Amino acid sequence: MQFISIYRKTSPNDLGAVDKHNRVIYRSEHLRNSGFLERENDGEKFKVLRYLDDCDPSILMTVSDMLELIEDMKIVINESKNDVEVNNHLKEIVFMCKLCIWNIDNFYLEISPWGTNADTYPSDLPEEYRFNISSL
Repeated sequence: MQFISIYRKTSPNDLGAVDKHNRVIYRSEHLRNSGFLERENDGEKFKVLRYLDDCDPSILMTVSDMLELIEDMKIVINESKNDVEVNNHLKEIVFMCKLCIWNIDNFYLEISPWGTNADTYPSDLPEEYRFNISSL
């Protein structure tokens, strides 16, 4: 499973090494997303997803990074059209890319296989929407 997070930059070259949990802007996850996002065996087909794996996070900080991920997401969104819940989660990732592009000097996207403490999610959110909005 991959955890997708938007973080606030503290400086133009920020790679998110320090105190990330206090700078999270938005986070999404889905139990079945790795089947669509981890595509290292499809290198010719994907620009960003081919680098995702279960060992290292990927950090996207530029408009071109986000646009390449959106292009990859178009493919996996099409592949997931029979799984509405995962499809909605993948569309949520496109929204996250758009949010970063609109605020490229302030935000960056991280896709990470490493879990996060569920307590960091706002407890005021309804349970069915806490970790993603895919069940809408």
